[in-house]
Amino acid sequence: MSKIVQKFAQSTKLISLDGYFDEMVILYEKKIFPKVLLLNGKKGIGKFTLVFHFLNYIYSKGEKTNYNTEDKLINKHSNFYNSLLKKTCLDVIFLLAEEGKNIKIEDVRNLKSVLSRSSLSDSPRFTIIDDVEFLNTNSANALLKTLEEPTLNNYFILINNQQANLLETISSRCLKNNIYLNSNQRKKVIDHLVKINEINISIDKIGILTPGVLLSYAELSEKYNVEENDDISTKIHKILHAYKKDKNKLLISMSIFLVDQFFYILLNKNKNKIDFLLNIKSIIVDKINDFIMYNLNINSVLNSIELKLKNVRE
Repeated sequence: MSKIVQKFAQSTKLISLDGYFDEMVILYEKKIFPKVLLLNGKKGIGKFTLVFHFLNYIYSKGEKTNYNTEDKLINKHSNFYNSLLKKTCLDVIFLLAEEGKNIKIEDVRNLKSVLSRSSLSDSPRFTIIDDVEFLNTNSANALLKTLEEPTLNNYFILINNQQANLLETISSRCLKNNIYLNSNQRKKVIDHLVKINEINISIDKIGILTPGVLLSYAELSEKYNVEENDDISTKIHKILHAYKKDKNKLLISMSIFLVDQFFYILLNKNKNKIDFLLNIKSIIVDKINDFIMYNLNINSVLNSIELKLKNVRE
C-alpha cells in the first residue's frame, strides 16, 4: 500500500468539506469537470481526503457497496476502495514529493509514459499530484507537456499545500479551487480525528493547527515518546534528537509550534514582560532554524536553548 493511500485509508467519513465535494460531483456529472483542477489550501486542511472521497464516489457507482452521498461515507467493502489499498487500481495514479524533496523529473516522465498507453477500460483515469509546489523547473516543464496534451479520459487533480511558491506556468494551466475551513469546521474535523484515532498529542493547545498537521504531530509524539507532561526543554530535546536521526522536517515545525504555544501561555500570564519574552522566543526559534541550516552540534544548541529557558523560569 502506498504511503499516501495508507495515510487516508481510514478517512472514510468526510467532515466539513461537503460543499466542495458536492461541487466536484456536479461538475463531473454534468461532464464539465476540468481536465486539470488545482486545489489550493493549507497543508493538512483535508484536500487529499476530499479527493479520496470524490474518487470513491466515481469508481464505486456501479457497485452494490457504492459511496454514500448523503452521509459522505466510503463503504469499506467497496471493490474500488480495496483496490486502492492493494495498489491494483489502474485508473488512479498518485504522484507525490518525498519528504523535503522535489518531485523527480524521472517520475514525471514515467507518468507521461503510463498515460500515453490506452486505459484497459472506458473509465476515466485520474492522476493525483500532491505537493505540486515541489515541482522544480525541469519537472514542471515535463509535466506541462503532459497537461497540454490530455487525452479524452485523462484528468489531473493537483494539490497545492502552499509550502513553497507554485510555478506560474503550472498554475495558469489549471482551474483553481481554494479550500478553506472556518474555525468551527476545523474544530469539527479535529474532534472527529481525536475520537477515531484516540489522539493524545503532546501540545498545550491546538492553536491554529490544521487537522492533518495535528494528526501528523500526534503520530510523531507517539513515535518519539514526546509526552504531554514533558516540560518544554524535554520536548525540544526529544524532537531535535529525533530529527538528527531521521531528518524529518515536520519535526522542526512541530518543535517551533511547541515553542510558540509555550510562550503564548507565558505572555498571557506575564503581560508586563512582553518584550523580554518575545525576544527569548525569537532567539530559541532562531537556534532551532540554525541547527537545521548549518548542521550545528546538537548538544551545543540544546544547552543554549536551555540557558534561555532558564532565564524565563527565573
